[in-house]
Amino acid sequence: MNDKATSVRCMLLQLTSLNLLIPNSAVAEIIGYSTPRRLPDSSDWFSGVVLWRGVYVPVVVVEQMCNISTAQVGPRARIAIVYNPDKDPDLPYIGVHMQDIPRAYLAEAESMESGSDENLSPYLITRVDDEQLARVIPDMDRIIADLKLEFNQGRIEELTR
Repeated sequence: MNDKATSVRCMLLQLTSLNLLIPNSAVAEIIGYSTPRRLPDSSDWFSGVVLWRGVYVPVVVVEQMCNISTAQVGPRARIAIVYNPDKDPDLPYIGVHMQDIPRAYLAEAESMESGSDENLSPYLITRVDDEQLARVIPDMDRIIADLKLEFNQGRIEELTR
C-alpha cells in the first residue's frame, strides 16, 4: 500500500473547544501571541491584525465565527499564519488564534472515520474522529470570503494614518 496516497501530514491547531486539522503545507508559520491591532467597526471574530514579516495579517477567532464560547488568551496562546489557498495577492495570509502549541498529526485514511456533522457550523466542513479524539476541518474558503468583507487594502491604510 502506498503511504503517500493514504496519509497527509497535518497540524492540529488546538483552540479552546475545537481542534482544527490543517495540512502542514497550508501553515506558513506559528508565532507567539501578540494582541492584534483592532480595526474599528469589525466583527468580534475578527480580532484585528498583526504585523508579520512586514505584512499585516488579519487574525480570526474560528470559535467565535462558529458561535462557540472561547476562553481568555492564555500563556500558551499562539497565532497560526495560514496561506490563503487562492493565492490572493490582496490577502495572502490569515492568522488563526490558537490556545495552545500545535501538534504534528499524521492523518491516515484507514484510522479516520467521519464523525457526526449534525449542527456543525458553516465555517467547518466536517468532523473527523480517530481513536478517542474529534477534529474538524475548517472551510477556509468560507472563512476567507467573510474575512474579505471585514478586511481589505483600504483597511490597511487606516492602520498607517
